[in-house]
Amino acid sequence: MTQISANISPETRDRLERYVRARGLKKGFVIEQALLHHLQAVSEIPDDALIPGRLVVGREAGDRLLERLSANEPPNHVMQALFDDPGNALPLDSE
Repeated sequence: MTQISANISPETRDRLERYVRARGLKKGFVIEQALLHHLQAVSEIPDDALIPGRLVVGREAGDRLLERLSANEPPNHVMQALFDDPGNALPLDSE
């Protein structure tokens, strides 16, 4: 057996603690199973289809995103087509 140390957020630690207590499991078992599940999924998905769990944007891009979100604009025609019928979504380069 090999021991691995990792820093996790207090919120993740609390969720893990509640999960193992509720099910009577050991933390090491749950962590290993989660890691194996993740590695299996990643190995079966093409690299170009993987979506990162977190998106990091620069200050300028973040400010633009916040501005757009607060503008409360209606969806453009491409987004509206996607919402109306996902099978009819227009390609991104058609705008």
